[in-house]
Amino acid sequence: MEKRYKAVGIGFILALLLATSFTGGSGEIWYSWECINGLDDDGDLNAIDGGIDVEDAACFSYPFNDGNGETVTPTNERYTSSNEYASLFAYHRDYGSFNTVCSAYGQGYYDQLPEQKAQADTWLNEQGLPRLNCPP
Repeated sequence: MEKRYKAVGIGFILALLLATSFTGGSGEIWYSWECINGLDDDGDLNAIDGGIDVEDAACFSYPFNDGNGETVTPTNERYTSSNEYASLFAYHRDYGSFNTVCSAYGQGYYDQLPEQKAQADTWLNEQGLPRLNCPP
């Protein structure tokens, strides 16, 4: 009888480990699919914000999957994760352009994120245009 309980216990532990491996655990929050799919999900394609992904005003400052993508996230679902966020600077760098990072830097998007501001500063200088030339 004792062997049976051990076998059931071991089986339960294995099933639990298998189930948790599919849940994603406590990894980073990544970017909203609306902000990296190359489509104008909210239909606001215009000359002001470009309308597509990183240039879209809706994705520019908080493009993460528990906050606004291009379409509105219900208030009770925003900023709900306790996980760490992927870098806003990295999003602008990877999905935008030099002008995207320069604009975010000049407008103060990184001011409250000292590590990201330093990364953006270094990156902008490496691109050959000092951050001092980034428009506010």
